[in-house]
Amino acid sequence: MKRALALLGAALTATALLMTACSSGLEQGPPGRVVAKDRDYECHTTGTGKKRHRSCHFEYELTTRDKDGQEHEFEVSSSVYDDCHRGSSYPACTTR
Repeated sequence: MKRALALLGAALTATALLMTACSSGLEQGPPGRVVAKDRDYECHTTGTGKKRHRSCHFEYELTTRDKDGQEHEFEVSSSVYDDCHRGSSYPACTTR
């Protein structure tokens, strides 16, 4: 019984992680010219003792400069990060 509950819990956790990864809850950043891109690899360890779990992921950021010359840094999805190159116009670069 304990094993069945553990498997059910693992399946529900995996489903929740997949749904979270697929539905990017990121807000669109301010429009402007892409002046910088940054990608950070972050890891977090959860649990204690023998039940420790390490999860790692990339975080993607763009920096845009608006018409007033101000720079804005914001987090984006991996597909937006790949589509928007330095010098391109954001958010127009997301619809190529």
